[in-house]
Amino acid sequence: MERSATEELQTQLQSLRMLLADERGHSFLDLFDEFMQQREFGLALHAVCDYLLQSDSPRVSKLTVEQIHRLHNAMKIDDQCVEDLQNQKLE
Repeated sequence: MERSATEELQTQLQSLRMLLADERGHSFLDLFDEFMQQREFGLALHAVCDYLLQSDSPRVSKLTVEQIHRLHNAMKIDDQCVEDLQNQKLE
C-alpha cells in the first residue's frame, strides 16, 4: 500500500476512535490505540466492530456503518462485521 493510501486509512480509522471513547468502550479504546501504534489497522478496525456489536453498545448511524464497510473493502477484509452491524446496530 502506498504511503498516501496508508495515511488515508489511518485518518479514517482515527475518526472511528471516538466511538470507543465512553466508559463501556475503554478497554476497546486501549486495544485500538495499541493496534494503531503497531500499524495493525485490520485489528484496530475489528476492535471497533467488536465493541459496536456488543449488546450494550450504542447504535450507530448508517454513515458510520458505510465508513466501516469502506474500510473493510480498502483492507480487503471479508467477514460478517458490516452485515452484523447493518442488522443489529443501525439507528
